Amino acid sequence: MTTATHSTDPATASVAPARTTAKARPPKVDLSLKILHEVFGLEHLHYGLWDGEPLTLDGLKAAQQRYQDYLHSWIPGDVRRVLDVGAGVGTGALALKRRGCHVEGLSPDPYQRERFIALTGLPFHLARFQEHRLTAAFDLVLMSESAQYIPVAALFARARPLVPRGHLLVADYFRRPNLTRHLNKSGHQLDAFLAAAAASGFELVRREDVTSRVTPTLDLARLWVERHADPALRIGYEALARRHRIVFWLARALIERLLAKLQSQRHVLDGAEFARTKSYELMLFRVR
Repeated sequence: MTTATHSTDPATASVAPARTTAKARPPKVDLSLKILHEVFGLEHLHYGLWDGEPLTLDGLKAAQQRYQDYLHSWIPGDVRRVLDVGAGVGTGALALKRRGCHVEGLSPDPYQRERFIALTGLPFHLARFQEHRLTAAFDLVLMSESAQYIPVAALFARARPLVPRGHLLVADYFRRPNLTRHLNKSGHQLDAFLAAAAASGFELVRREDVTSRVTPTLDLARLWVERHADPALRIGYEALARRHRIVFWLARALIERLLAKLQSQRHVLDGAEFARTKSYELMLFRVR
């Protein structure tokens, strides 16, 4: 495989900054992921693959580790160079490094870049995938819950030059076809994604629907909200009303709209509703 020369200094990354276009966005920290990592101590920032664990934080950590191990088992044995798109804090990249792979991370999140480099010592590209300027060739592009953020046409157009004789491994949730109403609009439409892959020269060599094994992640999140977040918000609301009446009356309408919005979005954490409208898929493609 022909590989372009690049720097191995992770602090400077091995590529020039992404192109600046009218649609380019500045780097932004994903606060929800930062909270999951620093407050809850999660080393994996993705769904878990459950196998009977209790709906607890320890159960989630075990399920997330199983998810990573199973996803990595899909990587062909001859893969040596991996681009990890949406690399999180580097836990997955470190595991691949230990099995002999050279891994480079990519994400527009400065916090992920900081944690990834500190943990792995590997190169990291601070950019959105659809704006990257990478020229090196990889054996595999890995997208674990990052494909949903990339427009489909850009995803395959940008991925193919990176793996001219390699693979694309996608793990993400997709909207089921032939449904007029979905849980929410996130996720690509499944049939359209598969059709775009084929039209772009990516052959599907393996696919598995693991929806039923990831939905307990949502059920746990809903349980946390009901047991902890809801009481905390209610107590804070009552305390503000008692102790800071002027502020409370000035902000009451805004606070109540926020609480109503949170309540209306509760269905997003319903595992059964998720399974009805979406499917969580593992897909391995190779370039034809």
